[in-house]
Amino acid sequence: MPQVHSILFFGEVLPGHDVVTCRRQLQALLKCTPETMDGVFSGQRVSLRKGLGADDALHYQQRLAAIGLRTAIEPPLPSPLPLPQAPVAAPPAPAPEVAPIELMTCPACGEQQPRRTLCRACATDMPRYTASQAQRRQPDPEKGMAARPQGRADLAPPLAESGILGLGFRGRFGRRNFLLSGLLALGGTFALAVVALTLGAPGLLIGGLGLLVLAIYGTRGTVFRLHDLGLSGWWTVVTWIPYVGAVAALLLLVVPGQKGGNAWGGPARPVSALGLLGGLAATGAVAFFAFGMVGSQLPALEALPGLNGTTEAGKAAFAARYDAGRDRIVMYSLSTCGFCAEKRRQFDSMGVRYSEYIIDQDAAAEARLNDRLQRAGLGNGAIGTPIIEVNGTLLPNNPGFGEIGRHLSGATKG
Repeated sequence: MPQVHSILFFGEVLPGHDVVTCRRQLQALLKCTPETMDGVFSGQRVSLRKGLGADDALHYQQRLAAIGLRTAIEPPLPSPLPLPQAPVAAPPAPAPEVAPIELMTCPACGEQQPRRTLCRACATDMPRYTASQAQRRQPDPEKGMAARPQGRADLAPPLAESGILGLGFRGRFGRRNFLLSGLLALGGTFALAVVALTLGAPGLLIGGLGLLVLAIYGTRGTVFRLHDLGLSGWWTVVTWIPYVGAVAALLLLVVPGQKGGNAWGGPARPVSALGLLGGLAATGAVAFFAFGMVGSQLPALEALPGLNGTTEAGKAAFAARYDAGRDRIVMYSLSTCGFCAEKRRQFDSMGVRYSEYIIDQDAAAEARLNDRLQRAGLGNGAIGTPIIEVNGTLLPNNPGFGEIGRHLSGATKG
């Protein structure tokens, strides 16, 4: 089985190179975050690449040396054997003895080659480099590497920075980012409730699809937080257990994550306190609006099939008491109201005779309605549409058929 090698780095750069420049070039090469580069240049043993063949390891080391990084190959590469020389035909006269080719090793990258001035691998001026090393009295690189403390884990290939928005599952979230993603998911849920109440039956379909997306997004935030703790994302299933999930979510909010890089990349850049406060304020505003609308539209839920078990019973009671010749029904609606369209469809399917005023298109009807609401003591607070008038009685907030039937003339159909 061929031997595999690793490229090791201890945060040192070659003479004549600037640490800042080398760090920037390495970050561009690896496409990683500044936080990840802090771990790379920490001075501890860092594995930049693993599982390389001899040729690939040598090529990668030469590439890093070109940007000024001093690296080592572990285990070291075997010294290449000198090339066999072609046989020389015996001359008529005795030929002088040919001296063997003198080999030398580059002190910067370790490339073994015939004696020369510039290294053929990293282009280092080898005599000057050797003299500079002697002047600075630096220890032997191999001994220095052996004396350095070993890191607890090799650095994994860096990943792209984890964004707050998205549906992917590769990345990490700190505590602030996890909290903000949870607030956004909660705010989105309230917004979908508003859409469902505003559009009626079509809003339920939109809300269902939106809830599916929000479920994926919320799971993503939990997975990212577990990655920050060095745990697999499959631990998310623990948060789905009743009571246990609440405790697990609380722990995810308070337990700090790993400071260095792990198998899921470097630590994510934490969101600012201002951004966190903005997310909290936006979620609170949407929740306030949604609760207000839900409170005003609770009676309207009876009009949605499947949401209220008494809907059919209410329709039956209405049909038994309704007399088209005696009962006067008026509907005040809005052109953009989904519940109004649903009530209109129900009235038409049941053969109900009614008058309709679209108050956002009829100013006179709106004025009359507001005056009647004030006189009936219904002018304060939010009122949902449609508003049904039954024999002179105003019933706001899209009343159900059971409520409408209680205000009919009471004549039973024979």
